[in-house]
Amino acid sequence: MKIRTTLLLIAGVLLVAGAARADSRNKVAEFNETGILVDIQHFFRAAESEMAATADVGKDGVSGVALVTRSGIYAFLETPENAEHLQGIEPGSAVKIQGQLLQSASLLHIESLEQVMEAPDVELTSYRMAQGKEMTLTGVNKCQCGLDVGSLPHNCQLGHLHHLEADDGQIYHYLQFQDGQEAFLGNGSHFKQVSVQAQVLPGNYLLVKSMMIQ
Repeated sequence: MKIRTTLLLIAGVLLVAGAARADSRNKVAEFNETGILVDIQHFFRAAESEMAATADVGKDGVSGVALVTRSGIYAFLETPENAEHLQGIEPGSAVKIQGQLLQSASLLHIESLEQVMEAPDVELTSYRMAQGKEMTLTGVNKCQCGLDVGSLPHNCQLGHLHHLEADDGQIYHYLQFQDGQEAFLGNGSHFKQVSVQAQVLPGNYLLVKSMMIQ
């Protein structure tokens, strides 16, 4: 009886710990910041050689743009709602965005977007020059049909565009060069376990060096 009680207690602790990890992974916070929209596929200096070798990249108006603020770089969920907010706004525009932020992914859902006249105090150069960190990440390559974005609205109406939902609890976004472009489109890796060697840049962006489907 004592052994059974102990086992039940251990199972309960593991269940609570698993729930805590899930809550942490799915944590959504209010977002209200002013920043600058950038063409993220051509933003990072670390990706210059890949830019020169890739002719067709970042054509989608949602995944091809990011918000840079004093606090960081933020990607956008590829949803019709976000596409509508971003439509017709050129990279380099200063905007104020209110919405919801998935913290484990630096990933935004826009509730309101307003263009502003005065340029915000954002140091673009330091972000642009970031070298990032070489890492090998494992996880599942998922489009929004199964991507764990907590309470944020998500769907694949703009296409099955993929992100890495990694074992470390983070969601990463692919810069669309070479293997990164194949991963973004899910070619051969849709909902498959993968191992990705990449430079991890601000905003959870991945400059992929190689990807192995496991």
